[in-house]
Amino acid sequence: MRSLDYSPTIPNLVRHAGHEFADQEYVITPGRRITFGEAETLSRRWAKRLLGAGVGKGTRVGLLFPQGADFVIAFLAIARIGAIAVPLSTFARGPELSRAVRHVDVALLLAPPTVLGRETEELFAAIWPALTAARDGQLLLEDAPYLRHIWLCGGSGGAWVTEAPAISEIEDDSGIDDDLLASVESEVTPADPLVIVSTSGATADPKAVVHTHGAEVRHAWTMAQLYELTREDRTFTNMPFFWVGGLTVVVLSHLHVGGAVITVERMDTPEMLDLIESARPTRLLGWTLFERLSADPTFGDRDLSSIVEMRPPELAALGLRHNSLGMTETSGPHTVAPRAANAIDLPEHLRGSFGPPVPGMRHKIVDPETGEELGDGVEGEICVRGASLMDGFYKKERSEAFDQDGWYHTGDKGYFREGFLFFSGRRTEMIKTGGANVAPREVELVMESLPGVKAAFVVGLPDAERGELVGCLVCPEPGQELDPASLTDQLRDQLASYKIPRTIMVVPYDAAPWLPTGKVSKPRIVELLAGID
Repeated sequence: MRSLDYSPTIPNLVRHAGHEFADQEYVITPGRRITFGEAETLSRRWAKRLLGAGVGKGTRVGLLFPQGADFVIAFLAIARIGAIAVPLSTFARGPELSRAVRHVDVALLLAPPTVLGRETEELFAAIWPALTAARDGQLLLEDAPYLRHIWLCGGSGGAWVTEAPAISEIEDDSGIDDDLLASVESEVTPADPLVIVSTSGATADPKAVVHTHGAEVRHAWTMAQLYELTREDRTFTNMPFFWVGGLTVVVLSHLHVGGAVITVERMDTPEMLDLIESARPTRLLGWTLFERLSADPTFGDRDLSSIVEMRPPELAALGLRHNSLGMTETSGPHTVAPRAANAIDLPEHLRGSFGPPVPGMRHKIVDPETGEELGDGVEGEICVRGASLMDGFYKKERSEAFDQDGWYHTGDKGYFREGFLFFSGRRTEMIKTGGANVAPREVELVMESLPGVKAAFVVGLPDAERGELVGCLVCPEPGQELDPASLTDQLRDQLASYKIPRTIMVVPYDAAPWLPTGKVSKPRIVELLAGID
C-alpha cells in the first residue's frame, strides 16, 4: 500500500486536491456540477467566514444538508480550521435531531432554508419552541444548552436566525487573509477530532462516534487504493454523506484521487436513472442500489453503457464474490477484498466470505463469555483495533468503548478461514436495515409513549433486499384498541422512516410470548410477525 506524501489532515488533503485536480469534476447532482478547484475555493471562503464568527479548533458545528456539493463544501470548511463537523441525518425527525444536537453539544448549526422539501425554520422552531424568545441570533436554550447560533445559508427568518450566504454564493469578504487561514490550518494535526457521527446505540441512548483527521484521511486513502480508484472513475452513489460509508468511502476517497461523485438528494429512481444517463458514471456504489434501479420499468431502455462496474446482487447473495463488513466505529469497512481480487468467482469453500482485513486493521475472534481467543474456523465475537478505529464515544470514558488491550468488541459474530472473515450475524439485538442501524429499544420507547400503548417489542425481520426490516409487537392498555396504520402515522413525526416498523401486530399484554423469566421471546415474535400476510 502506498503512503501519503503529506500529513493526513483535511486542510492538506483539500489543498492537494484543489491543486492536482483543479478542473476535474468533483460533485455532480441534477443541474449542478462543481470541480475540485471550486470546492477548494468555496471551502476556503467558508472557513474564513467561520473563523470571523469565532469558530475555532474544537468548536462542534452541526450541518444539516442533503446529498450534494453544499454538504461537501460545508464539511471541508469546518474541518479546515480544526472545528469538529457534526453531520446530521436528513432522515431524522424533530425529536431525533434534538437528541443529537444536545448530546454532541453542537454550538453552531448550519442549514439551508429547506431540507428535502421541509422549511428549516419551521422545523427548528418546532424542535425548540423557546427560539421565538431569542434576539439578535444569540441562543440560550435549556433543551440545547451549548447551541449559540443557527445559520440559514441562503435564507432569512426570525430574530433567532443568523442570515448567511448560500453555500455556493459565498464571497471572499470576511476580512481574513489567506496567510491567517494558512496559519490556522497549520495547527490542525492528525490527532485532532475531525467528525462526530451519531448512530443508534444498543439501547435507546445515541452513540456519538469520534474520528480523527488522521484516521479518516488515511482510511479514505486506503479505500481508494483497495478499490483502485483513479481520476477517471465516476461513481454514482446513494450512500448518505452524513454516515461514515458515504463520507469516507465516497466523499474523501474521491478527494484523494480526483474521481467524480454523482448523487441525488432524494432516492427518486427516475431522477437517478436520468442523472446516470447524463453524467455517465463508470461505477455504482450503494445499498440496494442495483435492485432499486433495475426495478424501474424503464431500466431496460436506459443507456447505461458508461458503467463498467455494475454487479447484480445475486453475486453477493450466492457468495460468489467477497462481501465486506464495516461499521461507524471503524469508519466504514474493516474487511474488504481489493478490486482486482473481487473480479473473479470464489472457490466453493470460500463462498460467503466478507473479505480479508483492511490494511492497518487487526481482528481477533473471542468467546463472548470468557474472552478467550478462538482458533481458525471457530465462531465467536469479532473484535477489532487498528488504524481506522474510532477515537472513542463522545461523553464516554475509554473503558466504556475498549477493553484494557484496546480492542473494540463489535457485537458481531463470525470466524476466520484462510485469512477471510465470515460474518454470522449480530450478538446484540441491533437491527441492520438497508445499511442503517436501528436500536430496538429506541423504537420501543417511542412506541410506548403513544396513547393507549402499554408495551412494545421490536425485532428485526429477515428481508432479501434490505437485510432486515423493523417489526413490532404492540400491547394495548386495558380497554384500549390500537390500529397499526394509526400507530404508523403517529410515528412519522417521531422517527426516521427507516426506523418505523413495516409490520405491526397488536395482541393483548397477557397473550405476548412470555418466558418463565418474565421476558418476552423475541424469536417467537419474529415467527409471529413473519406469519402476517
